Amino acid sequence: MRIAYITSRFPFPTEKGDKLRAFEHIRYLSRRHEVHCFSISHQPVPAEAADRLRQLCASVSVYVIPGWKVPVNIFRGMLNGLPVHVSYFLDAGLKQRMLSDLIRTAPDHIISQLIRTTEYVRSVPHSKTLDYMDTFSYGAAQRAGSDVWWKRPFYAWESRRLRRYERQVYQDFDHHLIISGQDRSRLPLPYQRSVDVVPNGVDLDYYQPQDRAPRYDVVFVGNMGYLPNIEAAEFLVRRVMPQVWQGYPRATVCIAGARPHRRVTRLQNELVEVTGWVDDVRAYYASGKVFVAPMLSGMGQQNKILEAMAMGRPCITTSIVNNAIGAVPNQHVLLAENSRQFADQIERLISDPQLAGQLAAAARHFVATEFDWESQNKKLDHILYNQEVPEHV
Repeated sequence: MRIAYITSRFPFPTEKGDKLRAFEHIRYLSRRHEVHCFSISHQPVPAEAADRLRQLCASVSVYVIPGWKVPVNIFRGMLNGLPVHVSYFLDAGLKQRMLSDLIRTAPDHIISQLIRTTEYVRSVPHSKTLDYMDTFSYGAAQRAGSDVWWKRPFYAWESRRLRRYERQVYQDFDHHLIISGQDRSRLPLPYQRSVDVVPNGVDLDYYQPQDRAPRYDVVFVGNMGYLPNIEAAEFLVRRVMPQVWQGYPRATVCIAGARPHRRVTRLQNELVEVTGWVDDVRAYYASGKVFVAPMLSGMGQQNKILEAMAMGRPCITTSIVNNAIGAVPNQHVLLAENSRQFADQIERLISDPQLAGQLAAAARHFVATEFDWESQNKKLDHILYNQEVPEHV
């Protein structure tokens, strides 16, 4: 089968959740099908990144939106009733180029990742799948209630537009995916059950336990330019760790991840290290006695918690994160909802290496059983051949 896979960002390197998902889908599909990658981008793609995709795809096409056109595209989209989340990635000239390229490719099926890409192919008369991945309207509604006061009216307005768009675009696609049952329940659709849940997986060969002595007591990993991660890092350092330091005054923290916002870099001190981009994130997962994902907002599935669990790290997170993965509290993961609970759970694991080891082993087994990429990606085959997608393959 000839498949056109359309992304709103070039899917390599895989430092963001949507890029990781697209890359793993393409890698799996390319073993069985002829895959053509069509990527929108706001910056030129490095040659080595493009070469990595060419190893998997029959063709790779990149459509770069110049920076000066972004405000024009957003304004035009607003006049047409589109959410900013969509119009930011939509350019009329590039749309015509992509449509011409799609006609020449003549795909049997189109996979459109995220509602950001849907305007490019809504009207194309091909069999199509929309991967919502996350419920963007819910994310905007969260920010309408938590961001700085002067941004809240915009996010409330954007959330309403996104809800309307998420409903409208549904009818233009034959199949629909989302990353978790929690996110499916947030979609503004009366027919949510028709949306198939296809979680992200973990590369279990890559993310394996390492036999090394921990350098830090607490580690948090993620894209540190992403607002929920910024807020989580601040919450960890400013509200959780002061309580831990009362009993463990030399407890150390590592915050590792790409593009740290200045709000994150300001957290660095003699007990807190902020690394920025790291070449091999596994070294940082393995370097902590305890992994925490103190996410109090956000959506989708947090890959970082699954990667840490796969590496045999004892993990502490919130119910909002765990609801998307379904781990059993106190068996696979520890849960906390406020600063006192996080501090208590961190101290509990630091002081009880036996408990930490039991939790780590159970976490690795859980991820290996439920979240390997192969079993999740097999669900794509059912969609391509118009078969019912089982919850477990």
